[in-house]
Parts: sequence; structure tokens; C-alpha cells
Amino acid sequence: MSRNLSNASISHTNGIITTKLYGIFNESSAESYRKELFELVMGLKGKPFALLADISQVEGATPEAFDMVKHIITRLPEMGLIAKAYVYKGAVIRGIMHQRIPELASMDYLFFTDNEEANQWLFNQYQQKLPAHS
Repeated sequence: MSRNLSNASISHTNGIITTKLYGIFNESSAESYRKELFELVMGLKGKPFALLADISQVEGATPEAFDMVKHIITRLPEMGLIAKAYVYKGAVIRGIMHQRIPELASMDYLFFTDNEEANQWLFNQYQQKLPAHS
């Protein structure tokens, strides 16, 4: 019998999508997250959005899950993403993300350890960039 080792919640308010990820992700759970996130984004019908990804409760991920994250990260800008922030707890997941997803180096995003600080920065970025995308 398989256990659900991970969970994700996704919400959208005022142009900002907030995702909270928990646990250990494998290919299947990462695909479920991708499907739910992309359904929400496609429902925006091309409107610009920002993304706050809280990964502070992620304990780990398989290589296949990181491949799915790479796919998500590279697709979102063409779907309307104009700013992104990550909230993390430890340097391990952040380091693995940089190692497994070199595309992060060319993307506009920041990593934060404080959720409020990340939210404020992201809101400011969204407000600044929105007029150029409207």
C-alpha cells in the first residue's frame, strides 16, 4: 500500500498565486502539483501573474520530481509569470534546485527565509511589472 508522502496547496489572490509544498515529492506527486498549478494558470487566460512558492516544508524530492519542477519553471514565463519568489528553510533544497535546474540562473526570482518579506517583495514586483504586461 502506498502512502502520500507529499502535499501541495495552491491559491490565487490579486494576481499572486501562492503554493505551499510539504513533504517528500516523487514523480507522481510532482506531476499532480504541475497539473493543478497549470490548470489554475490556464484559467487566468494569459493574464500576468506572480508566484510565491513556499518550499520551507519540503523535505526532499526524487530526481524525477526535480525534472518536473524544471519543466514547471521553464513553462511558467510563457504562460504569464512576471515575478517569482521562493520561501525556504534550509540551504539543502535551495542548493539542489540550483544544481538540478541551472535555468534558475537566468530567471527573475529571489529566495527568502521569511514569508512576509517574500510576499511584500513579490507584491511590489508584481505592481511594478504589471503595467508593462497589460
